[in-house]
Amino acid sequence: MALLDGSAGSLPARIGARSLSLAQGGLAAMAFSLLLAGTNSTTPLLPVYNTELGFSPLELTLTFSVYVGALIVTLVWAARPGPAGRAPQMLCAALVLAMAGDLLLSTGTTWGILAGRVLAGISGGCGTGASAALVTAVLGDRGRGLSATGNLAGAIIGTIGSQMMLWSFGDAAVHLTFRLHALICLVLLVPLALVLWARRSQNARDVRPSGEAGGVTAVLGRHILRLVTGCVAWIALSSSIVLSPTLFAHAGQPLAQALAVPVMLVFSFAGQVGSPWLAVRLPRSHGMLAGAVGLALVILAARTGLGLLVVPGAALLGYMGGMSYRLSLVLITHGTSPARQGRLASLYAAITYALAAGSVLVIGLLAQHYDYSTLAEAHFAILAVLMLLLWPVAPRLGQSLRP
Repeated sequence: MALLDGSAGSLPARIGARSLSLAQGGLAAMAFSLLLAGTNSTTPLLPVYNTELGFSPLELTLTFSVYVGALIVTLVWAARPGPAGRAPQMLCAALVLAMAGDLLLSTGTTWGILAGRVLAGISGGCGTGASAALVTAVLGDRGRGLSATGNLAGAIIGTIGSQMMLWSFGDAAVHLTFRLHALICLVLLVPLALVLWARRSQNARDVRPSGEAGGVTAVLGRHILRLVTGCVAWIALSSSIVLSPTLFAHAGQPLAQALAVPVMLVFSFAGQVGSPWLAVRLPRSHGMLAGAVGLALVILAARTGLGLLVVPGAALLGYMGGMSYRLSLVLITHGTSPARQGRLASLYAAITYALAAGSVLVIGLLAQHYDYSTLAEAHFAILAVLMLLLWPVAPRLGQSLRP
């Protein structure tokens, strides 16, 4: 046990405090992306749930609803000072919950899958703010975009990984995908727990709730325009990912149906990762115009049958969504302590996820009585108008260099 003690002559002293700090930042970031990869692994498997496991449309909807409900409730709870001050324990618990959820999901039964999705939501909620606090504690401002970047990295890895498992193992992927994810979580948990234990004294100091004036809701209130911009960006990105495949399926455009989501995810991730580089070269950029044009091209592709228009449309929309969502979070949390970073990241995610899920739910309910394609296109058009209204006032990339 002395090896893991934080005193002189211990592990931190021998391999260097800097190395341990970098290890914590890297492992915490990987843990968050891995959590989100697990929650997104279900998406390619939904058709198998329907055809092979006999899921009804209601049960397919519940796989999304119970996950989002558990995620949002947990995120709101995690934004409180108590949970935020226990970031190391919260992140390790998130990985344990993810493994438990994987075991339930791997059963291939209705109740096992639904219960697993609930645990996936709880694990994602626990890990969001905890990982943000732990990364910011060692990387400072460089770690403030983690919550935005990590969820999209996880979405890409989880979706592509699950699809590859489906191609390789067929219907058995319903079981094998989650067993593999649980194994990777376990492999990552061991070094993460060791590093967090070695740095327990530093983390207890760094992530302890500080005496900063005002609560996290007051901070969001002072940055309302940035919050609105982030919400519009995330609603546009999330709802497009959910609605576009069905929109193009109804339009009889399988190529556009296949390309829309991958292109959006890739360019969204690129927009986030490339934001620091773009901030120096295009400081006045904010993506709202690009997003509006992207949505217009998506609508035009569905209306005219020119499916290839979805490629530039999805690329512009993904770039806008990823970059604007990250930029708003970075600006809102600039200069805050690691503990407050974690709380703000949790509450920001809760608000944006809730609004995005609510918009998709409204479309789904209205589609019981009205044409789905018309509703989706109207939804995209409204979002495009909102982006044009935000165009003159939305935060610019250059502000991230001097918030």
